[in-house]
Amino acid sequence: MKQFIFILATCFAMNSYAQTRSLGGFFPEASLSYKISEKYSVTHKVESQHFVYNDQTLDDKFDYNHSLTDLQTFVGRRLSPFIKVDIGYQYRIEEGENTHRPIQQVSILQRSSMFRIGHRIRTDQTFFKNEKFLFRARYRLKSQIPLNGVSLDPGENYLAFSNEIIYMTQDGDDDIENRLAGALGFYIDDKNKFEVGLDYRTDDYLVDNRFRNRLWFKVGYYKSL
Repeated sequence: MKQFIFILATCFAMNSYAQTRSLGGFFPEASLSYKISEKYSVTHKVESQHFVYNDQTLDDKFDYNHSLTDLQTFVGRRLSPFIKVDIGYQYRIEEGENTHRPIQQVSILQRSSMFRIGHRIRTDQTFFKNEKFLFRARYRLKSQIPLNGVSLDPGENYLAFSNEIIYMTQDGDDDIENRLAGALGFYIDDKNKFEVGLDYRTDDYLVDNRFRNRLWFKVGYYKSL
């Protein structure tokens, strides 16, 4: 909680010294996971961003615009009940140029009697046709808290909070992005989960007078076979 408050305070401080750009919209995502052996699993994921507000638009700030759609596939190997490694690939569909992104990550799970905490360390590289590739290093902390009792059972609800810090560099230019999210989750059963919440992203911390806010209304459906 202290980390979330610090990030929000930093964002408000940046707003007061920079020319802030604010955008917002709708962010649906869905994933399908299944095992291919005792240790290996595959996850397919699709997510899409749709802007409905942009304060940089001269005529009408409220206007629908499809931003991008990401298609992802991961192959994971479980090293222990609490540690998993994945390699993945993303194809991004975006106006102007579609891009390719290899992804590498390690996930670590901590459990207590009341909640679960997940750590994710990820690196990725985005390749463009006419630009240098973009490298990012990311760390995400995510917690899941059941709303009924001390454990999460089928048919019960939960709260999920996460914060991710991203460092990126491209052709000698560096930047930082932060993603703060909160959601209400519905644990339907062991194979189906649904979440609805808000995803607040800030970036361009190191770019003069271009600090940017993005607020997404996010819905997600997660299926396991």
